[in-house]
Amino acid sequence: MKIKLIIFDLDGTLIDTLSDIEHIFNYVLIQNGYQERSKSFYKNNIGNGFENLLRKCLPDYFNGDFDLLANSVRDRYESHLNTKTIIFDGITTVLECLKKKKVKIAVISNKLHSLAVRSVKKYFNAYEIKVIGAEGGFPRKPSPDSTFHMLQHFNCHSSAALFVGDSIVDIKTAQNANVSSVGVLWGNGAKEDFKKQKSDFILESPQDILDILDSIE
Repeated sequence: MKIKLIIFDLDGTLIDTLSDIEHIFNYVLIQNGYQERSKSFYKNNIGNGFENLLRKCLPDYFNGDFDLLANSVRDRYESHLNTKTIIFDGITTVLECLKKKKVKIAVISNKLHSLAVRSVKKYFNAYEIKVIGAEGGFPRKPSPDSTFHMLQHFNCHSSAALFVGDSIVDIKTAQNANVSSVGVLWGNGAKEDFKKQKSDFILESPQDILDILDSIE
């Protein structure tokens, strides 16, 4: 069946936010007397919401006010969002092609909804993209609820959609919604992890998304 809708993850899939995440979290950790983490640590642990990432950053002996730290991270995100973020090479070309092909585009992110909307508006305002982020009215990925909503919104059968992301959470979300899953390797994902999770497709570059469309049409 021809693909009518592509749902993208945001961070690590459309935009490279790793440098911003490293800066924001390390700033809060250092300000509160905790050890900063490496970029590789963040690369290996992001994708399941900032609260879960913060918990992984903190030492085992932590017994302080987690909500206070989480609010500090949230505030830092608000004031320093997209400072060092860039669009991955090739993404804009893919979105242009999808627009010409009249394939609908959506974003489902575990980033806070307000921040996800801001990022999409800043980098992809030329495209009509419906966005759902964390605290945007649906449970976070890997719950399929937000994906079901997108399918309903675009009047699209699950067999005519793709879910594209760089984490196992994205693959599980697609599988939970009975949508074809696409794991991408230009973000933070690892090929072996995608293979273990039985992702339908594993892609090396954004251009490969268009190859999937051509093979299905």
